[in-house]
Amino acid sequence: MNDANTDDDLRAELRDWLCAYLAEELRLPAGSIDPAEPMSAYGLDSVRAIALLTEVEDRVGFEIDPNALWEFPTVASFADMLAGSAPAAQSG
Repeated sequence: MNDANTDDDLRAELRDWLCAYLAEELRLPAGSIDPAEPMSAYGLDSVRAIALLTEVEDRVGFEIDPNALWEFPTVASFADMLAGSAPAAQSG
């Protein structure tokens, strides 16, 4: 299996999941989250950011620095960081 395809698949899966999660949590229409827009532009505040981090940590199975959402403010950049930090990605 090609590691690049696996990484790309993981990034796409995380982007899709994050967009769907944010739309639901922020009560926005499904499909309305642009992965290139800052999540704060949709109303993600610090309280919701902590809830998102908890959900993401449960999903990916590792701890995430709470500052990551501010360092990687878009769905795309956050998903890229997560995919690059995933234990499977590091052991490949």
